[in-house]
Amino acid sequence: MTAKIRRLAATLSLSTGIAALCAPAMAQDLGEPVPQLQIAYYAADMGPMYEQSARVLSEEWAKLGLSFQMQPVQFSSFISNIMVGGGLEDMAVFTVGADPDRVDPTYWLHDLGACGARRNGAKWCDEAYTEMVKKQRELVNQDERLQLVHEAQKYFHDTAPWWPATNTVYGILWNSDKWENVTSPAPVAAHEGLVDPWLSAKPKTDDRILDWAHYEDVTTYNPMAEEGAVGWVRFIFDTFAKNNSKGETVPWAAAAWEFTDPQTVKITLREGMKFHDGEAVTADDAVFTINTVVELQPPAMSSRIANLAGAEKVDDLTFNVKLKAPDASFVTTVLTYLFILPEHHWANYEGDKVARDVVADGAVIGSGPFKFKSWRVNETHELETNTEHFHAAEYDGVRRLALGQADAIRSAMLSGTGDIASMVLPVAAMSDLAAQNNHLDFLEIPSHGSMLIWLNNQKAPFTDPAFRKALRVATAKQRAAIEGWLGFAVPAGEGPVPVQLGMWHNSELPQVPFDVDAARKILEEAGYGWDGQGRLHFPKK
Repeated sequence: MTAKIRRLAATLSLSTGIAALCAPAMAQDLGEPVPQLQIAYYAADMGPMYEQSARVLSEEWAKLGLSFQMQPVQFSSFISNIMVGGGLEDMAVFTVGADPDRVDPTYWLHDLGACGARRNGAKWCDEAYTEMVKKQRELVNQDERLQLVHEAQKYFHDTAPWWPATNTVYGILWNSDKWENVTSPAPVAAHEGLVDPWLSAKPKTDDRILDWAHYEDVTTYNPMAEEGAVGWVRFIFDTFAKNNSKGETVPWAAAAWEFTDPQTVKITLREGMKFHDGEAVTADDAVFTINTVVELQPPAMSSRIANLAGAEKVDDLTFNVKLKAPDASFVTTVLTYLFILPEHHWANYEGDKVARDVVADGAVIGSGPFKFKSWRVNETHELETNTEHFHAAEYDGVRRLALGQADAIRSAMLSGTGDIASMVLPVAAMSDLAAQNNHLDFLEIPSHGSMLIWLNNQKAPFTDPAFRKALRVATAKQRAAIEGWLGFAVPAGEGPVPVQLGMWHNSELPQVPFDVDAARKILEEAGYGWDGQGRLHFPKK
């Protein structure tokens, strides 16, 4: 088949379905036609993988007699309007990244699926499921928690409110003439919240600024309000713990922690830490920060701090965190996320602390491994190394180049303007560039990042479990991995928790083979039918 014929076939399938595949015995009575469905996906600022995947998947779904309208959405708008804003119209094909805290199942089970959860953009609400995923967080006994986590996945799998299509293979491209010791953080993506590769890289020349060819996703340097570039902001504001490349949670600003009872965590700060203005970091700062976010409940932080009751000082370096309920995921998901504000820069601020413009106020002051230097919107972000930090980088600073598009990032890496790229530029393109240019090298990072198929569970036809399950059976995971991601993804396992999370994934979930004919049979048995043009109709009322 020529490329022209393939394109023509794809166009026909997207508009009305391929007639030859939509010609079972016609139902005598048909309900209303299923309307055209909108598929939202990340726009080209995040690379071509998302449109490619959305089109590949929709070609197979179209064989069920469906038609689609493609809706590219810029990344930050997708997060604010669809993921947390409740603005999903029909369907979405998008990824959630391999962030360090997501090695705990709570993100996948609760944050993306519980009733009212901020990131539950698929708008599914099942009270029995929500009770299960809330309870699993409270089970400090790991064996009991593991059993409930597996039960919740089975419940989710049987209901199919949404499902994963692929797991992402990430990449790092860097200038190996200028930098060495660029290390892989696998199975976690190259998130700024990690030590690797950012704090491990070493310069080989007199150019001691690491230029990260990236795009503009920072909306504010106020850590209580930033949602898209959390890791970047936490370069400046230390967290209490970090997740390492083995998926382990290790001490960072906190030297140690222990549960003194199921709802109390005693935390001891690392000695000798200082804020960027030279003031010592103490338990007073940590207690002030925690109690401030508990009081203000910043929307951008709501999913992580909802269970915090407050904090109280024990001594200069020790404090207790009080939880509303026991939380087995607290160390992995909260200590790696909570930051420390300098009380002396915030306590007397009389305005809205969440809306505070910290750049204008000269208040971008934390205790992290980098200090804020400058921000030119849609141009550059400059941070300089905090040489007094306990894990200071062996170079002078990091500069984030807000280049916007894959072509611009590619050009920057070829010209030497960019030293490292880890997002936006497609992984296949990174691999090709490294193979074709001696000054570039490439690392491949298999991960638990997932491309998800979201459905609006509050709107027909997605309110019908049979329709959802038919779509799932007709989801071409292998095609999406190979054609959508050019092989730099793998078909996802069943259920919401990625296979890459090891014991947390329920490996006993029934497999769902890709089978368009079986999907059509599911619809037919549920009362759906097709007209003479192969268009799918609802069951007749």
